[in-house]
Amino acid sequence: MPGALNLIEPRHLLEKLAQELSALTEDRSNSYAAINALRDAYHLREWIWHDRLEHDAALQVAIMGASGTDAAWNTWVNQAFPDFPIIRELCNGSKHFTDRATIVATHQAGWDSPVSFWDNPESGWDDNGYHVEVDTGRIVSVVGLVTRVRDFWNGLFVRFPQLG
Repeated sequence: MPGALNLIEPRHLLEKLAQELSALTEDRSNSYAAINALRDAYHLREWIWHDRLEHDAALQVAIMGASGTDAAWNTWVNQAFPDFPIIRELCNGSKHFTDRATIVATHQAGWDSPVSFWDNPESGWDDNGYHVEVDTGRIVSVVGLVTRVRDFWNGLFVRFPQLG
């Protein structure tokens, strides 16, 4: 899969994700860094499949336990990182939300926000960052979500260096 602007391998997108997370961590209200990080995290799934897994059944078996299609890969990612559908919805939601969306609301933390500082370990008194409320009523910090998905992808790259 050819890349652009020197982003030509999956590891380059993982590095970009880390940079966007750093910018988001510095300023939790940076919506540009938030959406860039979310899109990088989401597109890593596609880059890894098309650039590394699609034509390598042995690597598919090593990672997923069986060879399969891109649908099997998507299912594996969703099972291995259960909050991945939130990332998908946020990426799609940058254009439009669907009727079956996982996300029912987005919030920015602050004094008059429904984000509870007591119940959200990824928030603090100075948190002005973004949060999403999912259909179960759970509120998820975007910076926490991006941190966890970066760790997920990074762990996969460490276990399977051939992905990079």
